[in-house]
Amino acid sequence: MTVENNYWSNKRVVVTGGAGFLGSFITKKLIQRSAADILIPRIEYYNLVDRDAIRRLLDESMLPPEKRPAHLTPEGFHPSSFSLHPSNLVIIHLAARVGGIGANLEHPAEFFYDNLMMGAELMHQAWKLGVQKFVALGTVCAYPKFTPVPFKEDNLWDGYPEETNAPYGLAKKMLLVQAQAYRQQYGFNAIFLLPVNLYGPGDNFNPQSSHVIPALIRKCLDAQERGEKEIIVWGDGSPTREFLYVEDAAEG
Repeated sequence: MTVENNYWSNKRVVVTGGAGFLGSFITKKLIQRSAADILIPRIEYYNLVDRDAIRRLLDESMLPPEKRPAHLTPEGFHPSSFSLHPSNLVIIHLAARVGGIGANLEHPAEFFYDNLMMGAELMHQAWKLGVQKFVALGTVCAYPKFTPVPFKEDNLWDGYPEETNAPYGLAKKMLLVQAQAYRQQYGFNAIFLLPVNLYGPGDNFNPQSSHVIPALIRKCLDAQERGEKEIIVWGDGSPTREFLYVEDAAEG
């Protein structure tokens, strides 16, 4: 067993959004690295915008496998039985309300409120419980509108995000501020990761909510099926984007 695998061997890992695009790959990586126990809260059981649901999730995450709700454990995963203390609990917060340009334009208030509340309250309750580590995932939408490519974290506070998804981007960006504040005042081990645009297997191809790569693939396929020789792409062709393959993101 490697040093890295040994770290995970006595950890119970809660992965919010663990059944999603990036989360499914991270879950596989955790299994490969011998995580003792992996829990994936699903939205039909835990509305992470609700404080009571977050508290219930953390309470149930502390239960031994035989007393814990079956829906928390990934199908086919056999958890280890060990004496759990909050210091053995790691939370990886990937869950988010996400969508493409159209969805962000139609529901900016919901994108802001839901993402802010589920992240801020989950981190706060994790600190109160004494969780060992809290990892929050940010978004490339937090960067200023005119950030040069490739993105650098030093540019994060150089301006306002692109207006169409600023509510979402700023809500996620506040988790960085919260993580820094909780580390400074409480010594809480909170980490904020800031990936660029992800793509790969299992991506969202819904024409109303997908991001640029799956959206373009879907447009091309739909046009081909209809016998059309052209597709309409938003924008003037000048924007640049930075992308990261989803499995590489999970490996990191």
